[in-house]
Amino acid sequence: MSAISAQNLTKRYGKKHAVDGISFDIEQGEIVGFLGPNGAGKTTTLRMLAGLIKPSKGSSTILGKKVPSSSLLEVGTMIEEPSFYGYMTGRDNLRHAAKMHGGVSDKHIDEMLSFVSMDQASNKRVRAYSQGMRQRLGLARALLWRPKVLLLDEPTNGLDPVGIAEIRENLRTIAHEGVTILISSHILAELEKLVERILAVERGKLLYDGPLQQMLKRIDEKTVTYFLDALNPDALKYALSHLNIDFQSLDGGAIQVVIPQNDAASVISRLIQEGVQLIEARRITDNLEGAYLRLLKEDGRPV
Repeated sequence: MSAISAQNLTKRYGKKHAVDGISFDIEQGEIVGFLGPNGAGKTTTLRMLAGLIKPSKGSSTILGKKVPSSSLLEVGTMIEEPSFYGYMTGRDNLRHAAKMHGGVSDKHIDEMLSFVSMDQASNKRVRAYSQGMRQRLGLARALLWRPKVLLLDEPTNGLDPVGIAEIRENLRTIAHEGVTILISSHILAELEKLVERILAVERGKLLYDGPLQQMLKRIDEKTVTYFLDALNPDALKYALSHLNIDFQSLDGGAIQVVIPQNDAASVISRLIQEGVQLIEARRITDNLEGAYLRLLKEDGRPV
């Protein structure tokens, strides 16, 4: 059973797609990075998974139950910048959250404050907290009811390098206890030290779902993109699969492939040898996906 599952998850605001047909499965105990520039659809996806907003199309499940359901009681969330009652202390904010959920002792609240290194500041009013302190308190709140699933949106915003390293170690500890974690970021370098699998999105579409190391290899490789159309699209797909060439289906039956530059010269002849009758084979000089991923490696901002 997948801990987190999304099937064709879509969210529209008017004519604009904030999230456009995203599908993925995350197994129990996995820690997965959700990567993309600001505005790519990461937060909207997390909000749908947490039951905070309703999808326009598609569905999601948490711990095998459709969202929304009682399974959300097993979820800890930290989505967008955490909000607290500024006139209350950090500890009192956590006590309030604990009462709303139920089943959380004061002892466990103190343990979570210590876990995120906020025990010394827990009796200060939150209005006096820095952004980094709010982020730490937000993580403590997300962990209060010992969740089986964590949905985290940019949890290290506002933290200095030491704080980022501490949160990273906290998340490793939690993952080792079997908690499933989906953590969003727009900075690849931040996720590189924490996760082994990446979901990469841009403009609401899922561009990549796979091992981090494979993604890094794709960034470093020089690639060429081809736009292909054939009399028999199914025959084209079969041939590409037989040749172990990854492809993406486009509207209208066309196919896009991204291949290493060294193989570019032979790809058309290999397809013809496989019996494919091509209508069009157009080489695209700029690989948008590759450019985007290389850009993410630099600073995470959209073009």
